[in-house]
Formats: sequence, structure tokens, C-alpha cells
Amino acid sequence: MRWLVFLILLMAMPSLLTAAMIEGRVVNGDEPLAGVVVTAHASLDFTTEPIARSAASDSEGLYQMELPAGTYALFGWNDERTRFAFCGRNPVNLTEGSTWVGLQSVPVTTSDVDAYDDDYSAAIEGQVLHEGLPLEGAYVYLYLDVSEDLKGQGYRLSMPTGPDGYFRFDGLPESDYYLVVRHRQNGQRVGPVQEGDSFGLFPGNPLTATSGQVQQLKLHSVAKLKDASESETFGRATGPVLRGTVVDTSGQGVAGVHVFAYVDRVIGHQRPAAISTPTAVDGGFVVNLPEPGTYYVGAREAYGDSPAPGELFGMYEESADHGLTLEKGQNLGELRIVVEPVAIF
Repeated sequence: MRWLVFLILLMAMPSLLTAAMIEGRVVNGDEPLAGVVVTAHASLDFTTEPIARSAASDSEGLYQMELPAGTYALFGWNDERTRFAFCGRNPVNLTEGSTWVGLQSVPVTTSDVDAYDDDYSAAIEGQVLHEGLPLEGAYVYLYLDVSEDLKGQGYRLSMPTGPDGYFRFDGLPESDYYLVVRHRQNGQRVGPVQEGDSFGLFPGNPLTATSGQVQQLKLHSVAKLKDASESETFGRATGPVLRGTVVDTSGQGVAGVHVFAYVDRVIGHQRPAAISTPTAVDGGFVVNLPEPGTYYVGAREAYGDSPAPGELFGMYEESADHGLTLEKGQNLGELRIVVEPVAIF
């Protein structure tokens, strides 16, 4: 019996040693939001059974939750289910110790259904709102699943919303869809959401689109807040890390460009595996890769499509194919990428 107890404790010890504590604040705009239970999920599908849940947030909006180290998506609801909260960094990689994770909330509104003029397909329409007002220039994204953490262009992408915040998708196959809204200050359709941009998740995800019907809804966005994230990874940021500097042809640091990592030698026509936030004043960058492997690395000003004439662009030149191979646990620093304006001959 004594040995049995010892073995049980020994089996439990690794999970105890790698426990992670999440603490943070749930807010409604700039105000703390009490009474929200935060749940941790294995994916961005918050309809799945949570791995862990917190007690309700207190009068200061504060919550705590302990769970094994790992990667989780964090969401929250109040008791009345009139407020839906989410973390702008989802999914969050938690290591041993304490991690601060804030959640922002949006109102939950009722969706309506109207008849659609095609009995063999469906439609989704609605209005994008920010702080209760129509948001112009926002894009709404439809995803068929959460396998890539609701990042990238998705299955369908709306036209930018007009002054009334209106969007619409026609001719949709009958299916479930995950809706995300993003508004970037630079007007781009794709790329990392940065501080000052806005984004939001539909609290009714996944939305079922039924043939012969139009789903009518409102999508609320929140402002992207500055956080500790130094790059966006399409997948889970649990792999190696690249650090270095982007410079011009004279060796001076270049600010405001993105460093990207592709898994395919043919770059520019598909989504990168990871991309940095804009380089610092000295050209410094950090790229968090999703997993070990070979990546083809470069830097550019814009995001999406092929580099345009005059755009700053350059590849990592220390290997003939611009590639880097990284093993598990390996990080690389002092990388140097030279950029210059793209010329058309």
C-alpha cells in the first residue's frame, strides 16, 4: 500500500511541477467587469468542454486559474450570458509560473433569420460595430474550422465595410461558420493585428448557415491592446525563436518592416508560418516559429500579394536557398537581413 501511494504521487508530480497560474482582468471597455467565469480550451472552439474554469471575476474584474503548462484559448461569459469575453492573444502559450492574461468583452446580441432568394444556398449579413458605432473599413472573415486558430484569410473574406458597417456573404454552402472581424489602420486585408487596430469574435460561433435563409447579426469589435507578443504565429508559438536585425544597404537599421518565415521555397503567394511585428527603430525583430523545421526567411514592408515596386524587400542571404533549419529547443540570434526597394527591370 505504501508503494502504491508513492507511485501515485510520483505519477502526479510532473503535472504539479509544470503547473501554470493564469491571472488577469476582464474588462468592458476601460472598466473592470465582475461576474465573468473564464474558461480554458484546447482550441478556439469555445463550445467544447473547457479544460479548466475560474471562479467569477471580482469587483475589479480580476480572476485566477491554475492548470498544467500548455497552450490554451481563453474565453469568458457572465452568468446572464449577455457579455462574451476573449483574449486577443489566443491561443496563449503558458509555461511554469504565473502569466498575466487580460480579456476584453463585447455584448451578446440576438441574431435574426430572414428568407433568402436561393433555396440551395445560404447568406450571412450584418453590421460591424466598435464602441457601439458602425465601423467603416473592417473585414469579416469566415472560417470552416479552428484548425489554424482563426488566422489568415479563411474560407471567405468580405468586402470592406462602408460607413454603415454593413457586410454580406451570398451563395454560401449550408454549413457551420466561425466569424471574425478585423480592422487594420493600414487598410490591409491580411497581416498581424497591431496595437490600435480592432478585432472581434462572434459570440455565436460557430454560426449555422441554412439553405434558403439569411442569418442577420451584429459583430462587435474591441481595440487591440499592446501586449507581450512580439510576433504572430499561424499555428502554435511553441517552437524555436529567430532574433536579429533588418538593415538597409548601408548597414543602418530599418524600422517598420516585417520579417516572415515560410515553410515553402516559393514565397509570397501563401500565408507565412510566422511573421514579426514591425521592426524596432534599430531594425530589431523577433519571430516565434510554430515548430522545429526548415524555414525560408526574409523581410518586407507590406503583407500579402507579391512585393510591389519601391517596396523594401530582402531575403536571408547566409544560405543559398534563404533557408534555416532549426531543431527542437534551438533558437537563433544575430540574424541579419538586408532590404532595398524592389526594382522592375
